[in-house]
Amino acid sequence: MNTAVYSHIQLMNPKLEEKYLRLEKCRNMLLDELEGLDDALLNSPPAEGKWSINQTMAHLVLVERRMLDYVQYKLKQQEAFPEASFSQGLKSLLLKLALQSGKKFKAPDVVATVPDNIALATLRQEWDEVRFRLEDLLTELPVHLLNKCLFKHPVAGPLTMFQTLTFVQDHFNHHLRQIQQQKQRLLV
Repeated sequence: MNTAVYSHIQLMNPKLEEKYLRLEKCRNMLLDELEGLDDALLNSPPAEGKWSINQTMAHLVLVERRMLDYVQYKLKQQEAFPEASFSQGLKSLLLKLALQSGKKFKAPDVVATVPDNIALATLRQEWDEVRFRLEDLLTELPVHLLNKCLFKHPVAGPLTMFQTLTFVQDHFNHHLRQIQQQKQRLLV
């Protein structure tokens, strides 16, 4: 008697899964940390022309949504993707170093427009939806595309999915420092 069980569940590549789970852990820790704060406080900018905590978080959500939209659009086009190269890997490393430097950068126009006021609960819901889409994308990503450049960063250029997730984490960490500093100032 054959007792084999066949599953229809597709598993995510372990390296991508590790990156994804780290992203999720960091995001949930931040959201949980901010949960008890008043939305009026979270929506108050530190200075004229500067983003509030919730605006910064809206930017993070928008960056991830735009990245996902781009990758999903490109995958539907079924075009040939460029292979990862040494120079492209170097640009990815330089992007990482720039984000870790603590230096401030002007957000590209496509991800610079954020609402003046937004509730933390709304941000959590929007971010959840983006992350569910990301999880689906990473789970369904064919193995033969792992070394292909699926996303084009506005400055660093083409990135593999692994490099893209590294960018998303580094971008999150870059803004996390700003959010934590701003939170400290607000609670004094």
